[in-house]
Amino acid sequence: MKRTALICGAALLAATATANAQGYFEFGEIPGFKGEPTVQIDLGPAMLAFVNGAAQGAAIASPEAAAAAHALDGVTNVRVRVYENITADTVALQKFVDDSSAALDRAGWERVVRVNEDGEQVHIFMKPNTAAGAVPGSISGITVMVTDTGGGDEAVFINVAGTVLPQQLGQISGA
Repeated sequence: MKRTALICGAALLAATATANAQGYFEFGEIPGFKGEPTVQIDLGPAMLAFVNGAAQGAAIASPEAAAAAHALDGVTNVRVRVYENITADTVALQKFVDDSSAALDRAGWERVVRVNEDGEQVHIFMKPNTAAGAVPGSISGITVMVTDTGGGDEAVFINVAGTVLPQQLGQISGA
């Protein structure tokens, strides 16, 4: 699960580069989970504007913060759900991930990463930005789904909506 967590962390870091509503993906209710997730992050436009302002203030102190502040421009929605100690029906959970993957495929998202090893599954999708006037090579959203039913008993779902520019991903990676 450590490798999976690293992949998720990298995907989330890259994903928080920038965002817009056409890349929003609603996970809905995760089957078999009656309680709240152990981690739940919901950052909409107002909270992201606050975070961006704070990052710009920190940019005065360090070049890394400056790169991160610029990379946050345009983020409109970041959602993260982490579930631990999965006791749910793993068949239903896998069906949910498969159905969500099929829905993303139908909506024009491209699967860029798929890992299936020792009960761990990682699915990362990116949606090409096809809006009029979009920067060539940009994407309009990133969705990450990670399940570990092979001993780690965790599930992670991440969605970032918005226009992610290649150069902004590079700034985050470099920082």
